Amino acid sequence: MFFYSNKNKRIFSSFCLVFLFITIILNNGCKNDTSDIQIQLRVRASFRSGGTDTIQAKVFVEGTDGNAVSAAVVTVRDSLNTVTQLEYNLSAHSYNGTLEEPQGNTNYIVEVSTVLSGNIIMLTVPFSKLANAPIVTVFQDASGNSVLHGQSLISAQPIQIGWADSGEGAVYHVSLRTMLRTVYAVSTEARTVTLPPNTVPSGSYLLEISAQKTHGDIYFRTAPYSSTSFLTAPMVSCNVN
Repeated sequence: MFFYSNKNKRIFSSFCLVFLFITIILNNGCKNDTSDIQIQLRVRASFRSGGTDTIQAKVFVEGTDGNAVSAAVVTVRDSLNTVTQLEYNLSAHSYNGTLEEPQGNTNYIVEVSTVLSGNIIMLTVPFSKLANAPIVTVFQDASGNSVLHGQSLISAQPIQIGWADSGEGAVYHVSLRTMLRTVYAVSTEARTVTLPPNTVPSGSYLLEISAQKTHGDIYFRTAPYSSTSFLTAPMVSCNVN
């Protein structure tokens, strides 16, 4: 029969402690639970309408290495709790989809789910639909010759252009051009512009007015989202003498 001495007991106890310590280290080092992975992702959203009562939605999901994350689940929820899942577009490196454009102001909720993040990433994107297209209501020179009445304008006189209101916060872009070049262009929040005398040489031109209302930042510098409602009025042709 074998008996442990006090010395052997101490050696055996020390061995057990060392074995237990090594086992704990190995278990922790070999643990590979993906639920513990936490990577800071960058989510950006671009919503743009084009006057067809629909919104083209793009959501970019970027990892810490700057590359696009292509295996996430990306959805957009509107104010009526309608959920649309966006599909990943390989060439655009974004999740794309088409949404119905609502009336007035609304907030869309973008939700991104991926194994790279333990939580669902959420982004709120405000959107405002323009009320009306900026239809031309005034297009005349200082003598009262009106393009809307089929009359030619006089180049040597100031030319006034006015249009319908597209809604609060709209920005308008006005351009007067030939088929080859633009002779006048301006962006304004007002609903009328006056061209100084001799701004437009004699010839035939097309007047185009578009309106847009934007939330966020199209360059994603000051906000991680951009939403734009866009409308263009029918072009008006004119002659200038």
